[in-house]
Amino acid sequence: MTFLQGVALGALQGITEFLPVSSSAHLILVPWLFKMQDGEVQKLTFDVFLHFGTLIAIFCVYGRRFMVMVVEGFLDMGSGKWRTTLLTKICFATIPAALFGFAGKSFIEAHLRNPAVTIYALVAVSLLMLIAERLPRNKKDISLAFAFIVGLAQACALVPGVSRSGITIAMAMILGLKREKAIDFSFLLAIPVILGATLHEALHFRFDASNELLLIYGSGAASALLFGIISLTFLVRFLRSHSLDLFSYYRILLAVFLFFLLY
Repeated sequence: MTFLQGVALGALQGITEFLPVSSSAHLILVPWLFKMQDGEVQKLTFDVFLHFGTLIAIFCVYGRRFMVMVVEGFLDMGSGKWRTTLLTKICFATIPAALFGFAGKSFIEAHLRNPAVTIYALVAVSLLMLIAERLPRNKKDISLAFAFIVGLAQACALVPGVSRSGITIAMAMILGLKREKAIDFSFLLAIPVILGATLHEALHFRFDASNELLLIYGSGAASALLFGIISLTFLVRFLRSHSLDLFSYYRILLAVFLFFLLY
């Protein structure tokens, strides 16, 4: 992997991590299309740096709201209102992804990381997003059951082609939450998940890099950070006045492209 390829993959991670188009599908497809080879770059190490970049990106956009949520949550817990706090609901919704991530990651990597599954997942979540935009949405509060169902949807994002943001926003909207609130809940929910994934991967890699490799890792992280901030800021502003339909149609076209390319 060259320096420019590291920057390009970092940019791709930053963009697709937050847009509802599936980062895993793109990070499988693009290196394959352009015949990118890892070379001396350790993929796990590179992934940790990219995840760290996207983690900082989401903190740049949602960090203040996340910290306010945490502080208010602890204060309310002290007064016995812990069941009604947004912090409790975010923690509750994180449980399925944590369990599926630790228990099912090996199975998913062994059996579900293939083109057919990716194509089906791209189409299925696209249809879910189209349905979500056409259902009435008048729910004003998030219950623990609501949070857990969205958390189950988030756990499905471990499958390539699903998209964490796409399925959580769509599921929250299907359950009746307005699009703007669904977006906020989705990305507040993303922070502990991305943080957990980054820490989990960091515990399993051995960092032993030359200056050249360190430059590739660092440039990938910086690129993921920059493009992550841009893509997340764009998405939040775009979805204030536009539907998810554009991303749904893009996902379907990508699935068709993959189908003809691979079969």
